[in-house]
Amino acid sequence: MGDTQRKYPGYTGQVRAAPALTEAEAAARIHARFPSLATARVVHLGEGLDHQAFEVDGRFVFRFPKSDEAASHLAWEARLTAWLAPRLPLAVPRYRFLGGSAEGGPPSLGGYEKLPGTPALLVEAGRLDLSALGRELGTFLGALHALEPTEVPEDDDPELEAWSAAAVEDLQVAVEHGHVDSHQATAWKRRFLERPMEGGGAPRLLHGDFAAEHVLVDARGALTGVIDWSDACSGDPGRDFAGLLHWGGAPMLASALETYGGVSPAVLTRAAWFAACRAVADLAFGQTQRRPEYIAAGQRALTWLATANARRHGP
Repeated sequence: MGDTQRKYPGYTGQVRAAPALTEAEAAARIHARFPSLATARVVHLGEGLDHQAFEVDGRFVFRFPKSDEAASHLAWEARLTAWLAPRLPLAVPRYRFLGGSAEGGPPSLGGYEKLPGTPALLVEAGRLDLSALGRELGTFLGALHALEPTEVPEDDDPELEAWSAAAVEDLQVAVEHGHVDSHQATAWKRRFLERPMEGGGAPRLLHGDFAAEHVLVDARGALTGVIDWSDACSGDPGRDFAGLLHWGGAPMLASALETYGGVSPAVLTRAAWFAACRAVADLAFGQTQRRPEYIAAGQRALTWLATANARRHGP
């Protein structure tokens, strides 16, 4: 449940990463800054491009920004999730601890109470009722996309040029390591080089990196929360729908739309394009970071997308 995921395809932020913290160093900073946690055990959870994450006292997740930019964004994310929490039908992180910086500066660490559950990415797909989850997540996205907070960044790549470039690079990595057949890759590459059709619809408040890795489920397979809001922005709703296509294919998306409401064909076309980008990003990330669960997720998503495309266009 830490910051172990890759950024979405197309992420272009340049980060001058601070040196990685050991568990002892993170513990020293947390203990010094928050006396109520002075004896808490600190365990490393993971690391992403922008943060390191640690579990504290078995109850909290603490994130340490790796740059000033990430620290400023952490402060914004804390404000956003506090605003979102009472307005959404699923739990989101609520930061209880922020601090550690010079007076007036951005926080150098932040912690929230750990939400119950396990990222659905780590749960065998056959154990989950994807249709039921899709309907509940459709309600969740409907509530999210209807909100209009006053302070939300716009999508930093509205023309999708970086998404296309990153997808081509990720596809090459997948081919080199045998995760995608070279002949099949040629067809996928044409899709990535051709930007999706215009008309993604009016910008909506997005989670921005919505997929199985950020949706928590309990031991019974019931939804418990949605984590990691660091990519939230105002943009194309197809980006969030892409996470459902990636996770459970067209059947899961169809279930979500039962509760979400009407969506234009253009948005759904763009969602499929975003899902394909995410799939090859998973393959590349899983390979470079030695995370087999991402490779499996990317291959499963490409199978979903190929099947849906064959049904639309025939043999």
